[in-house]
Amino acid sequence: MHLYKNHYFNVVQRDFILCSNIATPSMLPTLEKICLYLETPGVNNSSAVSSLCALKIITGQIPYVSSEKIKVKRHKKSKSHPVGCKVTLRGLQLYKFLFKFMFNVLPRIRQFEGLKLPLHRSVYCFVLKDIFAFEELIPLFPYFETLTGLKCQVFFGTNTKEDMLFLGNGLQLCFVP
Repeated sequence: MHLYKNHYFNVVQRDFILCSNIATPSMLPTLEKICLYLETPGVNNSSAVSSLCALKIITGQIPYVSSEKIKVKRHKKSKSHPVGCKVTLRGLQLYKFLFKFMFNVLPRIRQFEGLKLPLHRSVYCFVLKDIFAFEELIPLFPYFETLTGLKCQVFFGTNTKEDMLFLGNGLQLCFVP
Protein backbone atom coordinates (compact mmCIF):
# COMPACT_ATOMS: atom_id res chain seq x y z
CA MET A 1 0.00 0.00 0.00
CA HIS A 2 1.29 3.45 -0.86
CA LEU A 3 2.35 5.78 1.97
CA TYR A 4 -0.35 8.36 1.21
CA LYS A 5 -3.10 5.76 0.89
CA ASN A 6 -1.93 4.25 4.18
CA HIS A 7 -2.14 7.73 5.76
CA TYR A 8 -5.72 8.10 4.52
CA PHE A 9 -6.88 4.74 5.90
CA ASN A 10 -4.99 4.80 9.20
CA VAL A 11 -5.13 8.49 10.16
CA VAL A 12 -7.69 10.51 8.20
CA GLN A 13 -10.53 7.99 8.39
CA ARG A 14 -9.99 7.41 12.11
CA ASP A 15 -9.91 11.16 12.77
CA PHE A 16 -13.16 11.57 10.88
CA ILE A 17 -14.81 8.76 12.88
CA LEU A 18 -13.72 10.41 16.14
CA CYS A 19 -14.87 13.91 15.10
CA SER A 20 -18.25 13.07 13.60
CA ASN A 21 -21.19 10.79 14.12
CA ILE A 22 -20.87 8.18 11.37
CA ALA A 23 -23.36 5.29 11.30
CA THR A 24 -21.55 3.07 8.79
CA PRO A 25 -18.02 3.05 7.32
CA SER A 26 -19.49 3.51 3.84
CA MET A 27 -20.47 7.06 4.84
CA LEU A 28 -16.84 8.08 5.32
CA PRO A 29 -15.59 10.69 2.84
CA THR A 30 -13.22 9.38 0.18
CA LEU A 31 -11.17 10.55 -2.74
CA GLU A 32 -12.98 9.15 -5.76
CA LYS A 33 -10.83 10.21 -8.70
CA ILE A 34 -8.58 12.88 -10.16
CA CYS A 35 -9.02 14.01 -13.77
CA LEU A 36 -6.13 15.79 -15.49
CA TYR A 37 -6.51 17.73 -18.74
CA LEU A 38 -3.93 19.22 -21.08
CA GLU A 39 -5.25 21.33 -23.94
CA THR A 40 -3.49 21.28 -27.27
CA PRO A 41 -2.37 24.77 -28.28
CA GLY A 42 -3.11 24.22 -31.97
CA VAL A 43 -5.14 21.89 -34.12
CA ASN A 44 -2.18 19.93 -35.45
CA ASN A 45 -1.35 16.38 -34.47
CA SER A 46 2.12 17.18 -33.10
CA SER A 47 0.65 19.27 -30.28
CA ALA A 48 -1.76 16.44 -29.43
CA VAL A 49 1.17 14.02 -29.31
CA SER A 50 3.12 16.31 -27.00
CA SER A 51 0.08 16.55 -24.69
CA LEU A 52 -0.29 12.77 -24.71
CA CYS A 53 3.38 12.26 -23.90
CA ALA A 54 3.40 14.86 -21.12
CA LEU A 55 0.42 13.27 -19.36
CA LYS A 56 1.95 9.80 -19.78
CA ILE A 57 5.21 11.01 -18.20
CA ILE A 58 3.45 12.86 -15.37
CA THR A 59 0.96 10.15 -14.37
CA GLY A 60 2.33 6.86 -15.66
CA GLN A 61 -1.03 6.06 -17.27
CA ILE A 62 -1.99 6.16 -20.92
CA PRO A 63 -4.19 9.22 -21.59
CA TYR A 64 -6.70 9.56 -24.39
CA VAL A 65 -7.31 12.33 -26.89
CA SER A 66 -10.53 14.27 -26.67
CA SER A 67 -11.59 15.76 -29.99
CA GLU A 68 -14.10 18.23 -31.31
CA LYS A 69 -16.15 17.71 -34.44
CA ILE A 70 -16.37 20.67 -36.79
CA LYS A 71 -18.77 20.68 -39.73
CA VAL A 72 -17.39 21.91 -43.01
CA LYS A 73 -20.15 23.62 -45.03
CA ARG A 74 -18.69 22.97 -48.46
CA HIS A 75 -18.49 19.21 -48.14
CA LYS A 76 -21.19 18.78 -45.46
CA LYS A 77 -18.88 16.42 -43.60
CA SER A 78 -17.80 16.62 -40.03
CA LYS A 79 -14.11 16.63 -39.30
CA SER A 80 -12.67 15.99 -35.85
CA HIS A 81 -9.77 18.00 -34.47
CA PRO A 82 -7.83 17.12 -31.33
CA VAL A 83 -8.72 19.51 -28.51
CA GLY A 84 -6.77 18.04 -25.64
CA CYS A 85 -5.84 14.99 -23.66
CA LYS A 86 -7.34 13.56 -20.52
CA VAL A 87 -6.38 10.96 -17.94
CA THR A 88 -8.43 9.78 -14.97
CA LEU A 89 -6.64 8.46 -11.90
CA ARG A 90 -8.29 6.13 -9.42
CA GLY A 91 -7.12 3.82 -6.65
CA LEU A 92 -3.39 3.50 -6.06
CA GLN A 93 -2.48 5.73 -9.04
CA LEU A 94 -4.57 8.52 -7.49
CA TYR A 95 -2.63 8.38 -4.21
CA LYS A 96 0.75 8.13 -5.99
CA PHE A 97 -0.02 11.21 -8.08
CA LEU A 98 -1.40 13.16 -5.12
CA PHE A 99 1.69 12.37 -3.05
CA LYS A 100 4.00 13.46 -5.89
CA PHE A 101 1.92 16.59 -6.45
CA MET A 102 1.85 17.60 -2.77
CA PHE A 103 5.47 16.90 -1.88
CA ASN A 104 7.41 17.32 -5.15
CA VAL A 105 5.45 19.68 -7.41
CA LEU A 106 3.88 22.26 -5.09
CA PRO A 107 7.17 23.06 -3.31
CA ARG A 108 8.74 23.84 -6.71
CA ILE A 109 6.15 26.49 -7.57
CA ARG A 110 7.34 30.02 -6.99
CA GLN A 111 5.09 32.29 -4.93
CA PHE A 112 2.73 29.47 -4.00
CA GLU A 113 0.12 30.88 -1.66
CA GLY A 114 -2.01 27.79 -1.14
CA LEU A 115 -5.13 26.46 -2.81
CA LYS A 116 -8.27 28.57 -2.57
CA LEU A 117 -11.21 27.21 -0.65
CA PRO A 118 -13.44 24.90 -2.70
CA LEU A 119 -16.72 26.32 -3.96
CA HIS A 120 -18.46 22.99 -4.51
CA ARG A 121 -19.17 20.24 -1.99
CA SER A 122 -17.62 17.35 -3.91
CA VAL A 123 -15.39 18.69 -6.72
CA TYR A 124 -12.27 20.84 -6.45
CA CYS A 125 -10.80 22.35 -9.63
CA PHE A 126 -7.55 24.22 -10.17
CA VAL A 127 -5.04 24.97 -12.93
CA LEU A 128 -1.31 24.46 -12.66
CA LYS A 129 0.09 27.05 -15.07
CA ASP A 130 3.72 25.88 -14.95
CA ILE A 131 3.77 22.25 -16.04
CA PHE A 132 7.55 22.26 -15.66
CA ALA A 133 7.05 22.04 -11.92
CA PHE A 134 7.03 18.31 -12.73
CA GLU A 135 10.75 17.68 -12.81
CA GLU A 136 10.35 14.79 -15.28
CA LEU A 137 9.43 17.29 -18.02
CA ILE A 138 12.40 19.65 -17.59
CA PRO A 139 14.89 17.65 -19.72
CA LEU A 140 12.27 17.46 -22.48
CA PHE A 141 11.54 21.20 -22.52
CA PRO A 142 11.70 21.67 -26.33
CA TYR A 143 8.93 19.11 -26.84
CA PHE A 144 6.56 20.58 -24.25
CA GLU A 145 7.26 24.33 -24.34
CA THR A 146 4.00 25.09 -26.20
CA LEU A 147 1.75 23.36 -23.67
CA THR A 148 -0.50 25.50 -21.52
CA GLY A 149 -1.57 24.80 -17.95
CA LEU A 150 -2.57 21.47 -16.51
CA LYS A 151 -6.22 21.46 -15.43
CA CYS A 152 -6.95 19.29 -12.41
CA GLN A 153 -10.28 18.15 -11.01
CA VAL A 154 -10.33 16.31 -7.70
CA PHE A 155 -13.58 14.45 -7.00
CA PHE A 156 -14.40 13.84 -3.34
CA GLY A 157 -17.03 11.41 -2.10
CA THR A 158 -18.42 13.87 0.44
CA ASN A 159 -21.88 15.14 1.28
CA THR A 160 -21.04 18.57 2.66
CA LYS A 161 -18.46 21.23 2.11
CA GLU A 162 -17.26 20.81 5.72
CA ASP A 163 -16.58 17.10 5.11
CA MET A 164 -14.54 18.00 2.03
CA LEU A 165 -12.53 20.58 3.96
CA PHE A 166 -11.91 18.05 6.74
CA LEU A 167 -10.76 15.44 4.21
CA GLY A 168 -8.59 17.98 2.36
CA ASN A 169 -6.94 19.16 5.56
CA GLY A 170 -6.44 15.57 6.69
CA LEU A 171 -4.67 14.82 3.42
CA GLN A 172 -2.58 17.98 3.92
CA LEU A 173 -4.00 19.87 0.95
CA CYS A 174 -3.08 23.52 1.32
CA PHE A 175 -6.53 25.13 1.54
CA VAL A 176 -6.37 28.81 2.55
CA PRO A 177 -9.37 31.02 3.42
